[in-house]
Amino acid sequence: MLEVGATFFLFINVSTFLFASNLLHRSRNSNINQLIDTTPTPNWIFLGSKFIAIVKMQLVLLSLVMISGILFQTYSGYYDFEIGHYLYELIILSLVSYVIWALLSFLIITLTTERLVGFFIMIVLFIGIPLLSLAGVEQSIFKYNAGTGFSYSDMDGYGSSINRFFLYKIYWLSLGLVFYILTYLFYFRGLPSNFRERISIAGSRFKGKYPKFLALFMLIFLSSGGYIYYETNVLNERTSSKERELETVECEKKYKKYENYDQPRIVSVKVDVNIYPNTLNADASGTYSMVNKTSNIIDSLFLDHNDAISTFKFNKETDLVLEDTLYNFDIYRLKKPLYPGDSLKLSFSVKNKPNTRIRKNSSVVSNGTFINNRLFPTFGYPGGELTDDKTREKYDLPPNKLKPHPSDSTALGNTYISKDADWIDFEATVSTSKDQIAIAPGYLQKEWIDGDRRYFHYKMDSKILNFYAFNSGKYEVIQDQWNDVKLEIYYHKDHDYNLDRMMKGMKAALEYCSTNFSPYQHRQLRIIEFPRTAGGFAQSFPNTVPFSEDIGFIAKVDDSEDGGNDYAFFVSVHEVAHQWWAHQVIGADVLGATMLSESLSEYVSLKVIEQVNGKKKMRKFLKRSLDEYLTSRTFERKRENALMYNDGQGYIHYQKGSLVFYALSDYIGEKTLNKALSKYVKKVAFQEPPYTTSIDMVNHIKEVTPDSLSYLIKDMFETITLYQNRVVETKSQKLDNGKYKVDIEFKVSKYRNNEKGRAFYGEQERDSITYQTDDMKKPEYSVFLEDYVDIGIFGEDDEENETELYLKKHKISSIYNKISIIVDNEPIEVGIDPYNKLIDTNSEDNRKKIEK
Repeated sequence: MLEVGATFFLFINVSTFLFASNLLHRSRNSNINQLIDTTPTPNWIFLGSKFIAIVKMQLVLLSLVMISGILFQTYSGYYDFEIGHYLYELIILSLVSYVIWALLSFLIITLTTERLVGFFIMIVLFIGIPLLSLAGVEQSIFKYNAGTGFSYSDMDGYGSSINRFFLYKIYWLSLGLVFYILTYLFYFRGLPSNFRERISIAGSRFKGKYPKFLALFMLIFLSSGGYIYYETNVLNERTSSKERELETVECEKKYKKYENYDQPRIVSVKVDVNIYPNTLNADASGTYSMVNKTSNIIDSLFLDHNDAISTFKFNKETDLVLEDTLYNFDIYRLKKPLYPGDSLKLSFSVKNKPNTRIRKNSSVVSNGTFINNRLFPTFGYPGGELTDDKTREKYDLPPNKLKPHPSDSTALGNTYISKDADWIDFEATVSTSKDQIAIAPGYLQKEWIDGDRRYFHYKMDSKILNFYAFNSGKYEVIQDQWNDVKLEIYYHKDHDYNLDRMMKGMKAALEYCSTNFSPYQHRQLRIIEFPRTAGGFAQSFPNTVPFSEDIGFIAKVDDSEDGGNDYAFFVSVHEVAHQWWAHQVIGADVLGATMLSESLSEYVSLKVIEQVNGKKKMRKFLKRSLDEYLTSRTFERKRENALMYNDGQGYIHYQKGSLVFYALSDYIGEKTLNKALSKYVKKVAFQEPPYTTSIDMVNHIKEVTPDSLSYLIKDMFETITLYQNRVVETKSQKLDNGKYKVDIEFKVSKYRNNEKGRAFYGEQERDSITYQTDDMKKPEYSVFLEDYVDIGIFGEDDEENETELYLKKHKISSIYNKISIIVDNEPIEVGIDPYNKLIDTNSEDNRKKIEK
């Protein structure tokens, strides 16, 4: 509910500036200032009453936010009101920011003689101060009322963010109070002739207690600012965005030459991870077992790690040739080279740098920690290059290349998840505080308590990707079973709203994927809640799915016919589907790799939702995916590729990918498509290098696609093809036999885009068709059409729910079309591609109400 208050941020501040300008100039605007100014009332009463009035207005508006939120909660059937929390966040945490702006506005408006001039200056400052970052002023201590914000989670409360928030607010509030004292000094009565006279008046007032208060607040301001600067610039290293850009450039220039050097592959990981929720620290130690899987001799090791406090030791003699503490990149030379098939071990330890009041150097939280394996070192060139070609040109860097094409057989040695490992053995011992449960991929071998620490030993019984995570929290656990698979959800005590939906999603995904693709490879599946402050996402690791409280556990799901899709259920299905589409089938690190994981997991979600929710809600989901794809592609800064050659953009592999696979299952049949995918899984599951690609998968689909539908492969996978379908006119007529004749005029056309967004209609003129009437100044063009498109006619039942009277694919070969269809019941609406299965540039004109 409190997030709704953020939308009022601009409104409350603008109201503050407007009301402050009116109050401070009210007597002059009403021409009674000379009368009021002759009264014996002290200045501090005039100013204080006006300032209190502004704060009261802010309190009223914030209270309105709270009352509106409570009313909405009540209307939505939620009665677990947290009044104390609402008051704390709105009246204390939020109010202080508005008060700080009010203090500045009083000074600016007092210094100006015209009411609207002061108001205008405040608006300029309010908008302009955040934009100082564009001019290189990035530190919050130099931007009025800036600083770290706060975020709240039921699991972790405000966490460490609240301390940073208050420190910055003390800093700015003390400056604001300095401004308020200056406002008093410069507040004028009567008719001063010029600003020099006002300075003189201010000087005469600057005596008694005012110098002391000014000195006190300046001391607080300077000391707190000095502390913040010390922490952010001296005690901790601060890097500006420009400096980071330069570092990225230098890293590429120095180390890209090592990108294709052979390195040993990690084959086994054994780690001990210690999580300290009370101090927000973590440390770990571990061992990598590695093998030279290449046919070449390896004499140098390139170790890439983070800036945590780390130690590294190999079991073979090495010389440290380079230790780059800026880029955290080390080069070791083996005294005895590693021949093909030889093994090597690396023992390492890592712990976060000490946390400070402002800088938190670990991802540990007091409840709900989520740490992934980026904590640990990797081998090879670190990457992370600049992607914008104009910026690269400025630094004499060559254009940023796309990932290799999937047809490049020399680029299939790594997955897109890991460049230094294939499939690994995994074992972990995780410790946490005595009152928490720690979880890692694998099966629990042993659990014990030693002092105030609780230990969990996990071991995986089959090989997994080098992709794992660790969780710790004060969890409740719900358990269930699907066939011989043990299901568990680890959740925060009061977050039991959607557990049944999530459990249902786990079962549905296991059933669908096991039936249609291949057996599930594990004996256990777990969902683990983590705080929303760590992000609003879920992520699938082997038999373990960390899942944000924000997108499932505390979701309000509308099960009505008009409601949206159950995303607690949907996200659960999607993440479980990754146990196949990523953890069985993983693509090479080439273009199109994410289609094999994200697009197919999204496809599974859609098919399961269709079974559960029906077509009406499916249309809402498909339309939303289409609209999001169309909107996102307009913001593409570099290039958009076809789906099977996508470069990892989410709007392509999520939104477009889901539409494409769902539509394909409708055209060639769900069973036919799934049979092809099953054959593909059987061929490439748990594959060693060279890894599979989108070309291989699409070839499997081509095998089962009829010749009459072969255009779908080109339109959906190989090119960027967009339709422009719309109903032009429609009417119906009741026949003597009680049936209805429906006449529909509609247009179908499609065009293609290149990667820069330029439209074209075919490689040659014969690949396109046109349509033009005498009234048209220009013809309409389309790629050659022999397409099958859904034509739908819809009515209503007695409860005014939509019913499907007619739905059939028609072969379309011209842009302008006119057909007549007979239906049994009274039609209400017609549609061309009515369920938005095709990539249409406008999802709003596919349907049209029927003229009687």
